[in-house]
Amino acid sequence: MYPQSDGQINGPLTLEEVQRIDETNFSSIDKHSLRLLAHCLACFKIIANRSNRGPVPSESSCKAWLDNQSFCKDDEGFRNALLEQFASAGKQLEFLANHFRISPLELTIDHLILFIESRR
Repeated sequence: MYPQSDGQINGPLTLEEVQRIDETNFSSIDKHSLRLLAHCLACFKIIANRSNRGPVPSESSCKAWLDNQSFCKDDEGFRNALLEQFASAGKQLEFLANHFRISPLELTIDHLILFIESRR
């Protein structure tokens, strides 16, 4: 779970999204995968100027955004690992968006949960 203070979480997901994931009866691995995908989706929406419509941001947009984030500014290894995670998540989100016939940034936590439920 994400660190919490005064009912706020420290990350791009809302407290409600984190609770929604925690309340599923998914396995620990599925919950972890869901958290990673939801986290990347939330980051992509932030990178795209908080847009809820459109494609996954380009690699150059992700790099530019990460260059301005204090949590990875001085850690090139973490930055590169996160870029790899973004690339992988982007492909998964594009697949899901195609399945639901929407753009990747239109996906919600509900879409991600439905996808995992359909794989069970």
